[in-house]
Amino acid sequence: MSDGGSFSVSEDADYEVSPALRKQLQQLFDHATQMMSKPKYDYDYAHSLLGDCCKRDPANLVYVEKMLENLDLKFKGKKKGSLFSGFGGKGGLKKALAAKKWQDVIKEGIDLLKSNPYDSITLRGMVDACEAMRYNEVGLRYMKNAMDGSPGDIEVMRHCARYLGRVGQFDQAISLWHFIEEKNRGEKEANQMISQLTIDRERRAKGLATVTNRIDPADAAKVRRRQAAHEEGDRKSEVQERPATKIELNEKQKLKAKIEADPDQLENYLKLIDLWVTEEKYFEAEAVWKEAQAHFGDSLELTEKREDLLINKARHRYKMAENQASAQSSPQLLELVETAKNDLHRLELEIYAKRNERHPDDLMIKYELGLRLKRMGNYEQAEQLFDEISLADEKLLAICYLGKGECLQARKKFVTAMETYEEALNYSDSLSSERLKLLLYRAGVLAQGLKEWTSATTYLKRLEKLDPAYKDVKRRLDKLK
Repeated sequence: MSDGGSFSVSEDADYEVSPALRKQLQQLFDHATQMMSKPKYDYDYAHSLLGDCCKRDPANLVYVEKMLENLDLKFKGKKKGSLFSGFGGKGGLKKALAAKKWQDVIKEGIDLLKSNPYDSITLRGMVDACEAMRYNEVGLRYMKNAMDGSPGDIEVMRHCARYLGRVGQFDQAISLWHFIEEKNRGEKEANQMISQLTIDRERRAKGLATVTNRIDPADAAKVRRRQAAHEEGDRKSEVQERPATKIELNEKQKLKAKIEADPDQLENYLKLIDLWVTEEKYFEAEAVWKEAQAHFGDSLELTEKREDLLINKARHRYKMAENQASAQSSPQLLELVETAKNDLHRLELEIYAKRNERHPDDLMIKYELGLRLKRMGNYEQAEQLFDEISLADEKLLAICYLGKGECLQARKKFVTAMETYEEALNYSDSLSSERLKLLLYRAGVLAQGLKEWTSATTYLKRLEKLDPAYKDVKRRLDKLK
């Protein structure tokens, strides 16, 4: 177990998930997720599937979350401390920790969690492995279970406080150290860490380097050796009589070279992540994100880039499920599509709710949250947000009233919804072409349902002029003749 000192990054950290393996793991994950959607299922079998996913792709937070969710269901939310005293019954875990075989620590830990997902001894070892391999988000998740299982254990708190500081979660780390200091008045380590973390928090706010979560010396040495090798190569090329053949680098290679030459420019990491996402290569994108997070610590920009990555991955999973179902339809595949869609919508709602808390004055984030609330059926909350936005900025009234009208219509308040669509049309100059077409369609169809034939004809004819092939507008107009 860590004593709070630096870790060296093991070669185990450089694992790779090939496209074929990724597909295989996704199938295991989807099968386990299907099982968990049923009222009764085999918890241990689900753990064997999800545990295999977590062992073979240990940095994947989605897999870890689902594995712990299954175990929580198995034990009905009951949180208990270690089943054994110290490392009793955990010989494999102890050996792997002593040898710093971090992948083995994760594997042994996953098998032990089957009997107790809140075993703090096991979880602390897994947190250490995650730190050594830079799986910070996954480490934080295992840490949460350790804290939940041993809420009054000072040693668990101390271990977690050290980890939080090293991964840049300064506020949480300071809070834990204060609690430890209150329990053990005058404790030297707690006082030192509170002081250092407070300084680091202020330094990070100013964009300065920090102490508690800086890149490990071993990693820094690797970067320096790479840079020295490049410089030596440049010197040798200068004295060659014949110039070397010029190699054209692609955009990703250029960005990688920039990062190696100057690892302190966050912008290059973010651009490289975006390029990988464009190619739908999410493992590679996450690897770059982890590299940036290890170097810079936690920051708002990196947090929100990670959120974007999670959303993009969920959208990709949903798209793949749809493609598979359209190519070979079956009840199981259709259920997978529905599961993927619901997972995406829940994830988006959670992320936009967090962003709204961080940026309460950003109206577009508030609008995106309103859309997600509407999509999840939280119509009244969505309506409140749409009203709040339209009052703050009249230019957004049309787009907000389109969303509000859809909420009212879903709640069967048809007359009020019709009035809302008509008010939106009065301000429709600010709408994009696609949103205007949707607004005209909603207004036209609802007017038909309310037997307001003149209004229905007016809205649908206006829509037909914009786009004759839009949905079923022609058929609806034929019925109105």
